[in-house]
Amino acid sequence: MIYVYSFILAFLAAGIKGFQHKNVIGGHRWTLFVTSFFMFVFNVATFTLVLTTSWTTAISGGLGAAFGIVFALDLHDWIFKKKLPVS
Repeated sequence: MIYVYSFILAFLAAGIKGFQHKNVIGGHRWTLFVTSFFMFVFNVATFTLVLTTSWTTAISGGLGAAFGIVFALDLHDWIFKKKLPVS
């Protein structure tokens, strides 16, 4: 079960970072505050989990991070999709 927690925490930590990256590039200032807070929370939780268990949780965490970053970038594009001008 600890590997599932590791996967989920890393998925969220990396996902928030990817979402934040797109916010900065896109100039979405209203979401920067919220995502910055959660970046810190999930980073602390992820590092605490790995440090209090064994290094093998880093493997499941790495997979979670890989899936999380891709998901977050696609999610951001979907939420902030550009509207085509009406001609």
